[in-house]
Amino acid sequence: MRMQERPLSNVERFAHAIARAEGFYRRGTIPNRYHNCGDLKAVKGFIYPGQVGIGKGRHVIFANDTAGWNALYHQIHRMVCGESRYYSPQMTINQIARFYAGNWRSWARNVSHNLGVPSTTTLAEVLEENHETTDSENSIVVGKLATARSTK
Repeated sequence: MRMQERPLSNVERFAHAIARAEGFYRRGTIPNRYHNCGDLKAVKGFIYPGQVGIGKGRHVIFANDTAGWNALYHQIHRMVCGESRYYSPQMTINQIARFYAGNWRSWARNVSHNLGVPSTTTLAEVLEENHETTDSENSIVVGKLATARSTK
């Protein structure tokens, strides 16, 4: 009997939308070969957990897909919590794309299409329904947005 899968959180949905835009699900692409779903680049003086090398164009090579997903979830966590030098929860998908991707217009279109929202949607709006996620293997918890919604 097959176990029922839990629905993806909004953080996970955002991560999968990025992975699709980066070509992770297409066999033979750099993100696919390097287990780097977010197409993350090496950062001087920093090594991601699970990083085993640096490839073409300074793309990080991860040991496996789980390590790549955890790194992307960590980067999204930094965006959400305001710990990023470049991104904030108030930025739109278009604004995020300008820093994140070389071909930012196409990236923003792809990510927003995969999420089913306009590219003028802010990161806070994308994540507002569900602010946390856990990676089942490593129990990485993505923190809550600073602006919590009130519940009735």
